Amino acid sequence: MESVKDEVALRASAISMAFSLENPFLLRCALRLKIPDIIWKAGPDVSLSVQQIAAQLPSEDPDLGALSRILSYLSTMGVLQAVKAEEEGINMEYALTNLSKIYLTSEDINPRSLVPFVLLQTHPAYVTAWANIHERVLHGGDNFKKSSGNGKDFWSFAGSDPEFNAIFNAGMVAVTKATMADILAIYDGFKDVNTLVDMGGGHGAALSLIINAYPHIRGINFDLPQVIATAPTLPGVQHISGSLFETAAPSADAIFMKNFLHSWNDEDCIKLLNNCYQSVPHKGKLILSEAVLDLTEGSDMTESANVLDALMLNSLPGGGERTRKQWTELLQVAGFSISKIVGRKGILTKIIEAIKC
Repeated sequence: MESVKDEVALRASAISMAFSLENPFLLRCALRLKIPDIIWKAGPDVSLSVQQIAAQLPSEDPDLGALSRILSYLSTMGVLQAVKAEEEGINMEYALTNLSKIYLTSEDINPRSLVPFVLLQTHPAYVTAWANIHERVLHGGDNFKKSSGNGKDFWSFAGSDPEFNAIFNAGMVAVTKATMADILAIYDGFKDVNTLVDMGGGHGAALSLIINAYPHIRGINFDLPQVIATAPTLPGVQHISGSLFETAAPSADAIFMKNFLHSWNDEDCIKLLNNCYQSVPHKGKLILSEAVLDLTEGSDMTESANVLDALMLNSLPGGGERTRKQWTELLQVAGFSISKIVGRKGILTKIIEAIKC
């Protein structure tokens, strides 16, 4: 009898995996419709009925039945809270949860909103690549490039598609805002830096937060032309565009890179690091914010590492996460010696500080 129960449980687990696609896309639906914002604007502790939420949607004839079913699903995810349990269907009311507040779009309410990151991860370009990931196993190569429909790799696609480029940059800014507070809390190595270059710094969000904490720093944000073209003006930040592989990086006391080298294979990383080496003085700093694989920290770390690694596998053919030993060897080849690795236990991303030899 026990074996029958075990088989039922296994089948339930297998079916649950097959249905796991619904979560990110119904979350995407809620965010595109701005449902958390609609409820928040009514009041932080207010619940709204399906009809009240529908009245705020940009449609003259929303499908109340569809909306009701999606709201119910979101409540099982913890994104919303169903209230008035005695009601059902379109008579049900919904309120925000602590989780849903992460998905508010207003900068004043939630400066670390993850809405752009969710929209990035569920973008059709990513989804198409995931649908063809088996081709990477069968034939190798660049999965994103083969799936994009126009023969462009990830970076070329972003550079040629303004809509995707905007979503990607917004997604990276969202992740940066969510992680930089932790970085600045655990690492004080910026205090003796006067000029800092952020290589591949996107729109300069990370550099701006560093300068807010250390106002004496002169910041230079260095990234591709299509990225810098839409970068906002930021106090203390100078934007410079160029090829990170072919254009000499601006001279500085230190170079910072956040979640950047994991996008490239060792050969390409060494090219980038050689560029960095030429731009900093003897004993100059290289400060990396990157995942450091240490599977002794527990199963949660293993899962996080696998998720990040799978993202690289899907869209960047040379990308992947590295162990401490691999980071040490990679940096040594480029002329840097690791002086410290700092980070909170249980958090995959660490700060790697290396010194030019």
